[in-house]
Amino acid sequence: MNTTAIRRQYDEVVAEYYDFDPQGVTGGSLDRAMAQLRAWAPDDADPFRVLDLGIGTGLFLSRVAAALGDRVAPFGVDVSEKMIDRARARVPGLTAAVDSAAHLDAHFPGQSFDLVCTHFVTGFVPMNVLAPLIHARLDDGGCWSFVGGTMAGFPALQQKADAKLVRWLGGTAAASADEVVCNPAGRDEVVRTLEANGFAVRACEVFEPKVEFPDFDRFMEFAYRGGWLTPFIEAAGLHKAGRLTRWLLNKLVFPMSDHHNVVIALAEKAEG
Repeated sequence: MNTTAIRRQYDEVVAEYYDFDPQGVTGGSLDRAMAQLRAWAPDDADPFRVLDLGIGTGLFLSRVAAALGDRVAPFGVDVSEKMIDRARARVPGLTAAVDSAAHLDAHFPGQSFDLVCTHFVTGFVPMNVLAPLIHARLDDGGCWSFVGGTMAGFPALQQKADAKLVRWLGGTAAASADEVVCNPAGRDEVVRTLEANGFAVRACEVFEPKVEFPDFDRFMEFAYRGGWLTPFIEAAGLHKAGRLTRWLLNKLVFPMSDHHNVVIALAEKAEG
């Protein structure tokens, strides 16, 4: 993935709007991840060292800190400096680095963790790249909280993106999903990757939140400024759509209903 492009998109487009979560997809996903964590989190780890790779604005890490109190020692990595700035304001005592999650080995030398979180990171860094890095930094019995979109997400939008009309209106060739993101295919691939890298899956579910786009502006609010499909939209040129293009899209494409496909898992590093 082009880290420079992703950093620019999140610094310049997404950071200011990310927390609005207009369709509740982020919040609903993190609620489920937090429920899995509550059923597992040990009572005796003090400090409880948590690393959030792709910490964003600190939404999940702040929930962990609220649940476990002062014994949480928070760490984070994110490619966007502006997202990290917001996370620092939200999570007291945060030790953070601005970088790609793929470069974890360059940060926090000698530090191991009780919990590592990756939430909506595997669109940019492949899961099979992250898995050995995370395994190496977890203590025995530590857990990986995984939340990630899959290639099965947004099927209606994928179909529209393949249409000649949308490619023509965007003024550029539409990129296929596997050219822009590296999400796993689905739940089975997530489980296989976890098990192949020395993790025992303790909980795993698929969440398919519905999304509604009554018009182009609401679509852009969610998909472009919200960060869900920012690389696709820029690849298709739709972020530069003029008044006539927006009018045509509203007449010919919207309104539209769709759904995401999100795998939420908690996997434990086997002792040994």
